[in-house]
Formats: sequence, C-alpha cells, structure tokens
Amino acid sequence: MNRADRFRFWLVILVVAAAGCFAYFEKDNLNLGLDLKGGAHIVLQAKDTPENPLRDDSIDRLLAVLRNRIDQYGVAEPIIQKSGSDRIIVDLPGIQDPAAALELIGRTAQMDFREVIDSTGMATPPAPVRSNYDSDIQFVNAQERWRQAVEQISNASADLVAKVPANPGSIVAPGEEAGRFYLLGPVLLSGKDLVNAEVQPDSLGRMGVSLEFNSEGARLFENATARLIGKQIAIVLDNVVISAPVVQDRIAGGRAQITGRFTNEEAGRLAIMLKAGALPVAVEIAENRSVGPSLGADSIKQGLEAGLFGAAMVLVFMLLYYQFRGLAADVALAVTVLLIFAGLIAFNATLTLPGIAGIILTLGMAVDGNVLIYERIREERNTGKTPMAALDSGFRKALVTILDSNITTLIAALVLFYFGSGSVRGFGVTLSVGLVASVFANIVVTRAILQLFVKKGEAKR
Repeated sequence: MNRADRFRFWLVILVVAAAGCFAYFEKDNLNLGLDLKGGAHIVLQAKDTPENPLRDDSIDRLLAVLRNRIDQYGVAEPIIQKSGSDRIIVDLPGIQDPAAALELIGRTAQMDFREVIDSTGMATPPAPVRSNYDSDIQFVNAQERWRQAVEQISNASADLVAKVPANPGSIVAPGEEAGRFYLLGPVLLSGKDLVNAEVQPDSLGRMGVSLEFNSEGARLFENATARLIGKQIAIVLDNVVISAPVVQDRIAGGRAQITGRFTNEEAGRLAIMLKAGALPVAVEIAENRSVGPSLGADSIKQGLEAGLFGAAMVLVFMLLYYQFRGLAADVALAVTVLLIFAGLIAFNATLTLPGIAGIILTLGMAVDGNVLIYERIREERNTGKTPMAALDSGFRKALVTILDSNITTLIAALVLFYFGSGSVRGFGVTLSVGLVASVFANIVVTRAILQLFVKKGEAKR
C-alpha cells in the first residue's frame, strides 16, 4: 500500500471504532419521538374574549410564548404547530406528568402587584343547610351578613372604589391563609416589567421564586414599598392572590421574592411561566390525550422489522450479484448505519417513525452509490486495465456523480429541517446525517476494503 491507501485504511478503522464506542456508551441518550416513546398530545383552542380579542397575529404570538415555555421546560423535539385559524397542536414526547405540562402551557401567568385595601377572613358564604325551615332562614341571614361585610369594606375605601375592578375580590391560593377575601386597589406593578424569574429558597429554606425587574419596574416597586410600609401588597397571579406580605421597609434594587408552600417542581413551573410571559389570548383544552409507551414499543418493533427485512434483501442481492465486491458494499452499509446512530446521538436529534424511514431511504441511496462505483470499475476492466488501475479510475469517475446526487438530496433534507416541524424536521435531520454517512462509506470505506482485497489477490498471483 502507498501512503494514501494506508491513511485511508487507518482512517476507516479509527472512525468505525470511535463511532462504535460512542454509540454503545451513549445509546441511552438517543431521543425518541412521540410516536416511539409516548408522551402527551394536546390541542389548544384560542378563545375570543373582550379582554383579549383574537387578532391576525394572536396565534403567532401564542406560538412564540408556548415555544418559549416548552423549551425552558426541557422537552426534547416538541411539536408545536397551528391547526386551522384558531387551534394549536402540541406534542410533548416523553412527558411523565401530562397534568403538569398542561398547567404549564395552558395558564396565562399574568402577574400583578396590588395594594391590599382591606380583607376579611371569609372567602365564600357559608354553605346552605337544607334540613329544615329554620336552617333556610339561617342561610339567608348568613348571605345578608356576607353582603353587608363586603359593602362595609367598599364604603371604607370609597375614594379608591372607582379604580378597583368590578369584581375586586380575590381568593388566596392554597398554602397561605386559606379562605381569606381581599379587597384590592389598583395595579402597582405588572409582569411586563419582569426581567427574570428563577427558583430560589428563602432564608427559612422554603421554596420560592426570585423576581428581577427592569429599571422602570424597580422604580415603581421602590415607590410602592416606600408608601405602603406596614401594609400588605398582594402578589396576584391570574386573578388569584398567591401571597400578601406586609411591607417592612422600602425595597430598592428591583428584586423581590414570592414564597409559600411550593414544591421544587411547582416553583420551577411558576418561574418558567413568569419568565416566558403571559399568553396573549385565552385558551381552552380542546383535546388532551396521552400516548402510552406500548404504542411506541409496537412502532419501534414494526419499524425495526421493516428496516431489517429491507436491509437483508439488499445485502443478499449485493452478495449474489457482485460477490466479493458485494461483501465490501455490505460492510459499508453496516458502517453507514453505525455512523447514522452515532450522529443522531451526537446532535441530540430525535428518532421518529419518519426518521426510521429516512434511515431506510439512506441505505437505498448508499447501495445506489456502490452500484455506480462497481459498474464504473467493470467498464474500466473491460478496457484492459489492471484491477488496481480499474479500481482507481472507477472511483475517480464515479465520485462526481455520487457527490452531485447526494448534495442535491442534502439540500432538500436541509430545507425540510429548516422549514419543517415535528416529524418532518426529524425526517430531515435523519436524512441529512444519513447522506453524509453514506458518502463517507461509499468513497472511503468501500474503497479501503476493495483495495485490501485487490492487494491480497495480486500478492497471491
């Protein structure tokens, strides 16, 4: 072997060994799509409300917020796409807690800081007791006392009533003073001035969410805390008071913290929703369906069976038609498959059923490249050239055609990846990786094996 041949041979050994070790030790990191791994399939219906009417760009803005939230949640290769003019389809592969994901993507997460004007300890009127006539009278009296209590709170703050919403009460969230009714003043600070939100425990070790505001938000928050020392400020999320701390001192610097009886997961979801922003329109769940792992297992089994059957037919044909050269092509196909899976793991790509179809298509194209090379070699042999000279000439003449056909297909695959979504994008990724792997196998692996066979044949002669 000359220097170029030796370099090609050891390059193949090195690449195959590295890809094999990487694929073996990192095989658990191969991401599977919803159709293989299972997960959550959610359809969101946008609602036209007086507060947030549907506009031409409402669905596009909703898509942007949902993508931001889901990306921060850490879902691999989610599918988020429009369906019609007012629906969005969300597929979340591998989600173990669909209820938590549903809360994450479905809540509006509109946060406000509002002054607490007054509060009462009863959030709702007593439940009716219908056992006898006297109980009915007691229930009516309780309802009247409740109405009078609310009127007294409103009258005590008559100068602010005009600024209070039509339904000024908010019920505190579970984990605080359950059952308390708040009469709230105008918004002091809104979530639009929020820069960052992250999970952080307080000084007592309770899980909470630390907030950071922009310069305008920091100014408003400092002014509000300076004016309301000794009074409560309610932190309102989606019209629910989640905390109403008493202001002890003026707070400067634009930082605050929401604390309560959060679990680490709840605090994390709250931070994501606040940081990603509020949904631009109201949504309701039109469909919520969990795809079980048994469906994924069946899909994987059927896909593997189809792939193995197709590969076996190709391998047998190449052996019967091209004999020892067919063996070289079969080894090159095995290397192609190894490189594809190593590439998918390295790029953190997601394998879906269309991706398996892309692998099978790649194998067919790899065989097509080998057939083209072998026919060129046969033509060169028919002109009277020696086996090694025919080999060199055949590879050289077939190279341009192989590159042309694969580059044009690669362009199409990249377009699918860039403009597609979900399974279409997964197909584009798998096809792109497969094309690069097949070209390497055709030009480098097959040639190294054939040269080894030819050298041994010449040595025997």
